[in-house]
Amino acid sequence: MSMLDGGCMQAWRRVGPMRCRVRGMAVLRSLTWVLLCLMASVACAEQVYRVGVTSFRDKAVTLQEWGPTMAFLSAQVADARFEVVPLTLPEFEAALARRELDFVLTNPQHYIVVEARFGVSRVATLVKRENGKLVKQFGGVVFTRSDRRDIRRLEDVRGHRIAAVDRTSFAAFLLQYDLLKVAGVDIDRDCQLGFFGFPQDLVVRAVLDKRADVGFVRTGVLEAMAQEGKIDLASLAVVNPLSAQDFPFLISTELYPEWPLAAAPHVSIDITNKVVAALLLMPPDGPAARSARYYRWSTPLEYQRVQALMRRHRIYPYDSREPIPLSDVLREYSVPILAGVLALSLALVVLYVRTHRLNVALKRSRQTLSEMAHSDALTGLPNRNLLDDRLAFTLAKAQRSGTRIAVCLLDLDGFKPINDQWGHHAGDMVLREVAGRLSAALRDGDTVARWGGDEFVLLLEGVAADWQLFEIMKRVLAAVSQDLDACPGCRVTASIGVSLYPSDAREGGPLLQHADQAMYEAKKEGGDRFVVYSAAGD
Repeated sequence: MSMLDGGCMQAWRRVGPMRCRVRGMAVLRSLTWVLLCLMASVACAEQVYRVGVTSFRDKAVTLQEWGPTMAFLSAQVADARFEVVPLTLPEFEAALARRELDFVLTNPQHYIVVEARFGVSRVATLVKRENGKLVKQFGGVVFTRSDRRDIRRLEDVRGHRIAAVDRTSFAAFLLQYDLLKVAGVDIDRDCQLGFFGFPQDLVVRAVLDKRADVGFVRTGVLEAMAQEGKIDLASLAVVNPLSAQDFPFLISTELYPEWPLAAAPHVSIDITNKVVAALLLMPPDGPAARSARYYRWSTPLEYQRVQALMRRHRIYPYDSREPIPLSDVLREYSVPILAGVLALSLALVVLYVRTHRLNVALKRSRQTLSEMAHSDALTGLPNRNLLDDRLAFTLAKAQRSGTRIAVCLLDLDGFKPINDQWGHHAGDMVLREVAGRLSAALRDGDTVARWGGDEFVLLLEGVAADWQLFEIMKRVLAAVSQDLDACPGCRVTASIGVSLYPSDAREGGPLLQHADQAMYEAKKEGGDRFVVYSAAGD
């Protein structure tokens, strides 16, 4: 090899690897840029909504409890992801001021405060189910150790040490403060107050450890701690225990509406409506509801009683201020007031038209939400939510009057072959037609609701004699078995199971269960018939 060839080889060894490294870095930069663009496009496609939840116990527990509800909303609302943000009451205002929250779930008193300060508006209210009963209200508990025989009445609290979370807590301080004030005990003057902060478990521990004589907590906290094995309820005693009808918790105070869910003013009405619709249609007692220990959601309740309590104690936004004489205002600000009146007069004409249009749109939106919450989308019949309410009302009325009612579960025979052969559209048309026939076959005052799939529930009032029930059942069977207009040449029949109040059961759940068992007996016997539930055949 010549010296020239040797020099060229040495130059190649120096330059070649350098070019490879340059090209590799260029490819790496290109891939990184493409990856960043993809990530940005995904982030833009999915909007994150942060839901602030008051953590009256442990924040980790709040995350665990409300995470499934956020996952449910994320699955129901397209292109949106919902995250739970557990906060203490003092942390809420800072987060709202920085516009870090889109929705708020908190206690009623705190809701009224943030409504006044930040313009949030309630859109739904929690409904809980405890010990088989629907609970839309909550209250406060005053408790002591069971060995303190000297503290049993409200007046006995005077002169003792009190443990609470802090003064801002509605159910764990203000309700008890108001209750004792009415009883003539001013705890600021007559007692020694100690604030232990959240979670409320700390208050319970302070009483049990004898660092306090009396404790204030929200209803349900004591039962939850007992269920978790943290305390023995027998070691505590409730001061001023009340017996509230259909309320399953220990309680000392009056009851107030449950926590509202509120939307921040910057959230669009479209997203708010989708969130409310998803919550109202959430399956009762589903996985998300069980995780957070509630049953379902309802349309927002009114909170006038909460406002009245806040006015009694002059709590913001109802705290009083020194009145300013009108003459001083006019003398000091006469020119600005005149200019403002003129400007307002000109603006009112424009604002009137816009306000009228917004009110019309809001009324339509509320009407749509109400229909979605209580009606089946396919047939227009009452859905399970409305059936639950009507069944509870009918049972209460029957209990007072001593009348007999019938709960009937109806399943269509021969519907599946029609659905399989002619398609889901034909199946939907058949369900609508059958729903119309059932409504026409029943009496005024009776209820027909869609239970799900091809199942319907009939709620019959005032069936005092068996012949009345049998006549209605025969009329229903005949109406269903007629040839179908929606699918010419096809027909369906019905298998009906009947359960009677009060002979079969006295509550809605067992009545529906017995009707379901009787319906399967009708299926076994060939369908196109009804079977009345009998405990002997169970």
